[in-house]
Amino acid sequence: MGVTVIKLLGLADIEGKVSPHQMQVKGALKMRAASLEYVRDVKALADYIGGRVEKPGIGEDWAVCKELYPGVTVHLVFNRADDEFPARLRALYNGDKIRMIKGDELATVAISLANQLLRYVREANPGVKLPEVCYKV
Repeated sequence: MGVTVIKLLGLADIEGKVSPHQMQVKGALKMRAASLEYVRDVKALADYIGGRVEKPGIGEDWAVCKELYPGVTVHLVFNRADDEFPARLRALYNGDKIRMIKGDELATVAISLANQLLRYVREANPGVKLPEVCYKV
């Protein structure tokens, strides 16, 4: 799989540097990130949300994307924890119609998709003690 060359935007790039929705998404994804350490099959995860695996080439361990609307795609980019940093999940966006969608809608969809990722983790790891957040979605 080759590197995908696309311009990815965060909510701050779409709404402006003082984006309340960026902080909302960042906090919600931070709470969910450690749970994604339990993902063993990224392709199955992408299929579960109706998306696809991608390789944007921004230092990710894995990334999946899903088209939200024609011309609007969300990219969920994951980095595993290491000795220096905790696990990290980011939501980035692209598409020729991205600026037509309001920031609160993009934030809501990104958090909903992150919840779907947790549902996958829960279903794919029966009998495993998972982080508490996996049982709250």
